Amino acid sequence: MPKHFYKGIELELRGRIYEPREDSELLAEVVEAEVKRRRSPALLDIGCGSGIIAIAAAKAGAVVTAVDVDEEAVELTKRNARLNNAAVYCRLSDLFSNVKGKFDVIAFNAPYLPEEIVKGENTVWAAGQRLEVIRKTIEQAAGHMKAGGALLLVISSLTGIDEVGKAFADNGFKFEHAAEKKVPWETLYVLRAVL
Repeated sequence: MPKHFYKGIELELRGRIYEPREDSELLAEVVEAEVKRRRSPALLDIGCGSGIIAIAAAKAGAVVTAVDVDEEAVELTKRNARLNNAAVYCRLSDLFSNVKGKFDVIAFNAPYLPEEIVKGENTVWAAGQRLEVIRKTIEQAAGHMKAGGALLLVISSLTGIDEVGKAFADNGFKFEHAAEKKVPWETLYVLRAVL
């Protein structure tokens, strides 16, 4: 079984589940820093995939809930959390559809390319032609955030930062660039948004 390693975390990889790349590791770094600034924060990892963000957050001291729309991803995150002795509560959920409670930090390595979603083919990178996945996340996040909470969202220079910025503004968020990384074909950004 293929594996991925990140700062002492060993992840098993499986089939169609998104393999951690530069975007995952950039978000993991921002999440770790955010968690360390808080005291045992409640963190929600949306689209948990292999579990890299959830496990990094748990190891940094967060109380972690991890969700994914893909049952195989939920099972893989559970397995990887056990392998890394990380306490992560996992459940099946399409964004916030099966999420209860409020969180200090919500992290999402979202599908961020403005492409039409073709179920079962490109759902790990396609956000919809109008960035529907990102817009829906931003619209629903406020209802799941504690006072002083932060939403950490990965996008790319290919996403359209103006459109994402407008979605944040329309929903009462202010945002800043928490991190960025240039890769050969795009620049990756982690945006940190607060109400």
